[in-house]
Amino acid sequence: MERKVSIIGAGPSGFALAADLQNRGIDVLVYSHPDHFRYANEVMVKGQLTVRGKIESSMPVCITSDMAEIIEFSLMIILTIPSTGHETVLQQLRGFSLQQHTIIAIPGNLFSLIADIEIGCVLETNLSPYSCRMERDEVLVLGKKSLIFIAALQSPPSQAIYDAVQEIMPVKLCWCSSVIEVCLLNVNGVFHPLMILMNAARIESTNGDFFLYRDGLTSSVAKAMIAVDQVRMQIGNAFGHSMRSALRVSNECYGHTFTSLVDLARNSGPHNGLKAPPDLQNRNISEDVPDLLVCWHSLAEKLGIDASPIKAIIVLAQMATSVDYFQSGRSLRKLHLEDISRSELIERFMAQPDGAIVSRL
Repeated sequence: MERKVSIIGAGPSGFALAADLQNRGIDVLVYSHPDHFRYANEVMVKGQLTVRGKIESSMPVCITSDMAEIIEFSLMIILTIPSTGHETVLQQLRGFSLQQHTIIAIPGNLFSLIADIEIGCVLETNLSPYSCRMERDEVLVLGKKSLIFIAALQSPPSQAIYDAVQEIMPVKLCWCSSVIEVCLLNVNGVFHPLMILMNAARIESTNGDFFLYRDGLTSSVAKAMIAVDQVRMQIGNAFGHSMRSALRVSNECYGHTFTSLVDLARNSGPHNGLKAPPDLQNRNISEDVPDLLVCWHSLAEKLGIDASPIKAIIVLAQMATSVDYFQSGRSLRKLHLEDISRSELIERFMAQPDGAIVSRL
């Protein structure tokens, strides 16, 4: 197998992945958009990438702002950018021949449904393998997951692609029936928006000088999260998926055994040391509201499920930020699913027989 991987995204997740792969003897080339070169520039000035925490590494890393180099370097391309940047990347990829390439979107948030170009294989994960942040020219990895969930738009993928992805990815993969299932397993949509919005005054009055999970996920916030989580699971159940609670998904991904959301917030190493953002202009809102909550709400409406808890969060986020997330978010219209019926939607993304997936695990 080709031991090379192209990574699109020179941020914390992209650099953590680059270090993790290079530690395992896989060559990487990292792409940074010319307009978002801050982290890349700091790494290049230092001459090496330093990663601390759950991954310890200090090594040179090749960085480019030329998408043609990324396409040529490897047939395996991993997107580690926020889903808010997917449209920009798709614009850059147009004009290249990608029929032989595999693109893995980490996380996907239904990237495969907005991708309007011909790609050999598109896969999506529910989450990044890492809980991490940049500190100038260094990456601090607070946690590395034990497993993440993944699916192909045309599931299951070919055996060759399955084997290649299994070999490259630095964590255990749990293969799912559909990209809808994987999108619903991105539990950031349950955690992040409510923690930000229900702590908005504290964030703005302290510039985020508190720990978001440990201090901000109280029992009342947890109750609101559970209401959202119940809608998320109802959506998955309508497609025939056996849905896990957000707490169980987090426990499985990290190998934890927390008994409640508050227990997780106070005692999870990857979470309880995360500082709150300094304002509301961060991906906990700008990504997770339009690209997860709007998507879930649209699916629920099509399926006839009461999604009022999710709608309440979207409306509150709109009032707090003056952004029309229903317009900008991944609605059924944006996902090219607006004109299909409820039964057609379920048939297209329904759970597959166990054997179709288990045979690959």
